Amino acid sequence: MENELMVKTTTVYRLKPIENAYEVPDLDLFQFADILGDDDLSLVRRQPRTNESLLEKWTPSRCELASEYKQGLPVPDVSFWGSYLLLSEEAYNAFKAILGDAGEFLALQVGYMQMYIFVPMQFVKEDISKTVRHYEDGFECGVETLAFEPSSLAGKTVFKSEMYGTHGLFVTDCFKAAYEKHNFTGVAFVEDLAGIF
Repeated sequence: MENELMVKTTTVYRLKPIENAYEVPDLDLFQFADILGDDDLSLVRRQPRTNESLLEKWTPSRCELASEYKQGLPVPDVSFWGSYLLLSEEAYNAFKAILGDAGEFLALQVGYMQMYIFVPMQFVKEDISKTVRHYEDGFECGVETLAFEPSSLAGKTVFKSEMYGTHGLFVTDCFKAAYEKHNFTGVAFVEDLAGIF
């Protein structure tokens, strides 16, 4: 009973980049696929949906910082890179214990900094009674409202929603507390889970 109460009070946030954010690494999808030996990009295109491991194919690599950061823009501790998160070494050290079951880390030297791509590999079940699908011209395209099954949230930190789409990442208050404790920068926490902005 006590565990059920704890599950029900878990707060979920949708992560979003801060305003005027840029991707930190000067690394495109083709270069990423090349590191993985994915010649036709089939793996990198399907991975956010299938949660296939990339770690076993990954070779620790390096790339340059994006030009905005070379010009003095502060490098965020946590930021988006495509469907994934990019963590500074400090953020990696702070999050590796709580994110260990949620995905995998790919080491990437970005300019002079050691960073880590975090590949989320968990979906959480939506609460169908509180989730409303969005339709345009008779075709389903996203959701109008989104809620997750409390029992499916137990022990989760960072996850995806099949109904929202794999471009969105969601976190629980456990992740937010660690982020705020370390005064990290780079992402915002939004309680409007179904929003696109």
